[in-house]
Amino acid sequence: MGKETIVADSPQNPGSQGPPAPPPFQPVASQYQPVAPVPVYGAPPPAAMPPRSGGSSAVKIVLIIVGVFVFLGVLVVAVIGYGVYKVRKAIHVDGSTGAATLSVPGMSMNADPAMKFTASELGTEIYPGAEPKKSGSMRMSIAGSSVVSAAFLTSDPVDKVVAFYKDKLGSNATSMEFGGTSILTSKIGDREQVSVTIVQHAGQQDGKTQIQIQHTTAAQGK
Repeated sequence: MGKETIVADSPQNPGSQGPPAPPPFQPVASQYQPVAPVPVYGAPPPAAMPPRSGGSSAVKIVLIIVGVFVFLGVLVVAVIGYGVYKVRKAIHVDGSTGAATLSVPGMSMNADPAMKFTASELGTEIYPGAEPKKSGSMRMSIAGSSVVSAAFLTSDPVDKVVAFYKDKLGSNATSMEFGGTSILTSKIGDREQVSVTIVQHAGQQDGKTQIQIQHTTAAQGK
């Protein structure tokens, strides 16, 4: 008999008998990934200062202007209040007759129910038969200008009184009527003006017609 050569199974020459041999051990390479260091946070850096602008300066200017106007307003109110106080102190009223007088620098006034007037003072005629009213008459002087005002009552109707003064004041007079009141105005030159107001109310002055004449003379210009 001849020799038989027995070939052992090996990984390089696997046989048909028995399970296959496991593969040789291969070490797994370590894949180390370095971790980035965690930053340590401290106090935040200071914020940058905003750029300066002219807005704040404008606001300051506006506030200053407003303050000046407020101060001037307070000053005006104080002056007016002081003036009113001085005028009240300068008014003298007679309790028995009702006459009132006022005298302050540059201004004087006299209001007396018993005072008499002439056509020359009033700048026009007094309505025939009219009686003086108990109030509304005065003489006043302001800085060289004068105002003479007289009030009267008559039983004649408004239309008749209006026709009388339209005739006396002439064609140059202007006429205005509203709400039962008639106002006639006439200029005498450049410095004088006469105004006549005529009104009648059933519930006032026993229904009589009221006549208010006012003669104004302006101060002579320089």
